[in-house]
Amino acid sequence: MYDHTPMAFPRGATSLILLAFMFAASLATAAESVDDAGDKLMMDRFVRWQAAHNRSYATAEEKQRRFQVYRRNMEHIEATNRAGNLTYQLGENQFTDLTPEEFIDRYTMKGTVGNSKQANATFSEGEAVDAPTSVDWRSQGAVTPIKNQGPDCASCWAFVTAATIESLNKIKNGRLVSLSEQELIDCDPYDGGCNLGYFVNGYRWVIENGGLTTSADYPYQARRNYCSRSKAANYAARIRDYVQVPAGEAELQRAVAQQPVAAAIEMGGNLQYYSGGVFSGQCGQRMNHAITVVGYGADANTGLKYWLVKNSWGTNWGERGYLRIRRDVGRGGLCGIAMDLAYPVM
Repeated sequence: MYDHTPMAFPRGATSLILLAFMFAASLATAAESVDDAGDKLMMDRFVRWQAAHNRSYATAEEKQRRFQVYRRNMEHIEATNRAGNLTYQLGENQFTDLTPEEFIDRYTMKGTVGNSKQANATFSEGEAVDAPTSVDWRSQGAVTPIKNQGPDCASCWAFVTAATIESLNKIKNGRLVSLSEQELIDCDPYDGGCNLGYFVNGYRWVIENGGLTTSADYPYQARRNYCSRSKAANYAARIRDYVQVPAGEAELQRAVAQQPVAAAIEMGGNLQYYSGGVFSGQCGQRMNHAITVVGYGADANTGLKYWLVKNSWGTNWGERGYLRIRRDVGRGGLCGIAMDLAYPVM
């Protein structure tokens, strides 16, 4: 039988219980204050990020949603860097308020880049390569400054087509001239302008057109317009052919020793936040982005071999617009970098 007699507390016990409740309440308040302080600190960082990247939002609700995405991304970036076992670093950049899905949708191709037949090619692995141990075409003055395709036009294929012709024009003719991606976007009938495109088709059209004009003559607009035939007839550089390189890192090294090479990779994951070092993270071989391989070498600190990649996302991403990605991993290269390769011929 249960005893329902009210419990009697010793003298002074009531005061002790009240003090315990007050102490617990103060701990809860302190924890809430820490959370509030953490939110305020992160919001201050977010506001500074907005100013640095000239980012604004239409409504308070959208700003709050973007803040939450920014916070999750920054927590991932900082936790990854704290692990201390990486050969590369992640950092805040112009993509930090985008979810991974939004990043892929806005800054990579809406489909698989390149020729699927290349994926079934025989890979050259572990071969001795008759080529220099390191190459950097920037040091030869054969690479134009980093450009920015922007968020509204998936035109990486056009930037790579132009970049490789720019470099070859310098190597062959001694002139480094920035060529027009917009001409390719507007005039090339084989590609989708700001949608799906392929650098091999870009070369094909430049050959048929007779050449490519300068970016000063035909400036980038980040959207597809009607083709200006008069501007497209002002040739600043011409090519007569192109070569599709067999898949494999040994073949890529041989080609890059001669000139910058067009390639396709799978872009996503931690590459969204890449800020430096030799990237050796997780990625697959569903190529969705075109890049230009402008060299290769080995990191002075770690000894890791890398490919030197020129990207088209401006200088706020990566190593001032460049990526170093691990080399000699076999089977088509990390992120598929050695699976689909081509270069122009003058």
